[in-house]
Amino acid sequence: FRYKSHRTDRYGFTRLFNVYECEDCSGCPFRLQCTKAKEGKNRRIHYNEKWEQQKKSIQQLLSEEKTGKVYGKRKIDVEPVFGYLKANLRFTRMSVRGKENVKNELGFAFMAVNVRKYIASSVKCA
Repeated sequence: FRYKSHRTDRYGFTRLFNVYECEDCSGCPFRLQCTKAKEGKNRRIHYNEKWEQQKKSIQQLLSEEKTGKVYGKRKIDVEPVFGYLKANLRFTRMSVRGKENVKNELGFAFMAVNVRKYIASSVKCA
């Protein structure tokens, strides 16, 4: 352990890091794989305890069976629609501002996807 570091991001949120540094990396055979630090400098690790706790709790939540089922459904139900909108209809950003206008524009985009699905299913039946 070397020191505690405070970093403030562009939104004004301050984070606390514990900074750990190796005593001497100069003779280490794994130096090139371990660090990109210049010669004469040692490997430093910035550890944010709150961030690590959040990652651990989310990882635990995602490993539960119930959560896995929800995300499994999401991959089938929701993600393909957005993928189709972006890849095939080239719908990557909104052309309007404001919550109500964005809601309307997304409604038209989803309607286009649904019309495509309807036409595809009616052609198969005919």
